[in-house]
Amino acid sequence: MKKTGVISEVFPKMANVILDEDESKKILCTYRRGQIVDRDAEWRERSPVCPGDKVQIHSYGSRDGVIEELFPRTNFISRRAPGREGKIMHTIAANIDFVVITSSLHDPDFSPGLIDRFLIATTVSQIRPIIVINKMDLKVGEERPWKLYEDLGYRCIPVSSKERSGIEELRAALKGKTSVFCGHSGVGKTSLLSELFGEVVGRVGDISKSTGKGKHTTTVSKLITVGDGTRFIDTPGIKEFGLIGVDGKDLIQYFPEMYELQVKRESYDHLPRYESYLRIKAALDDEGR
Repeated sequence: MKKTGVISEVFPKMANVILDEDESKKILCTYRRGQIVDRDAEWRERSPVCPGDKVQIHSYGSRDGVIEELFPRTNFISRRAPGREGKIMHTIAANIDFVVITSSLHDPDFSPGLIDRFLIATTVSQIRPIIVINKMDLKVGEERPWKLYEDLGYRCIPVSSKERSGIEELRAALKGKTSVFCGHSGVGKTSLLSELFGEVVGRVGDISKSTGKGKHTTTVSKLITVGDGTRFIDTPGIKEFGLIGVDGKDLIQYFPEMYELQVKRESYDHLPRYESYLRIKAALDDEGR
């Protein structure tokens, strides 16, 4: 029997599919890469499907099936597959309304570099970003390292999953939407999601003493439905985010405050994101060699 649904979780040669006819039903489906992959694509997908993908399946009973068709994506967010040579991409999520770039104020410290990479990726994919700053209970004085993003017009929501501050504002922003939560390990993403949606999606981990970053707790991306049309995709904490579809020579266009000064032939090396721009450009130039 043919049915339609959305990919919730991906495994080697298999994926869980939530059925459109009943979101409480989930079917484990096999797939054949050759049937659903565009062989002429410039970049090769690490996996041909990802959470959020809309598919048609043929079900064999109530628990098993096979994916027969992958419907066109309205959008997707992806990165260069880490540890792989050549043009291999890892698509994190598809058909999404928001990318929630999850950071923390401290433990680990606020990381503009990763935020900038995600902002570039959302611009390329034309997906709306929300920057969330967790662990506001660790705030010292009037520090607001995210202010530079607010000044650029990005929506920033400071929260504390521990003290439950900012939770209602974020929940209201995401109601009825499909959102993917991305960020470093250890920023409190799992605890935040539990407070937002009442879902335990992974084990809360500790911060690595050697790196200052969180230990991996969520191991695979997973889409979860929570009612009222609200869905979220939890992703593993990442250490690197290699950009796709961005050329080093055009990178400055993704830093509007610098690009504006460049057009005016004015200096921009004094701006707060200049160092981040240089690091990302160096990485892109190196990848392009």
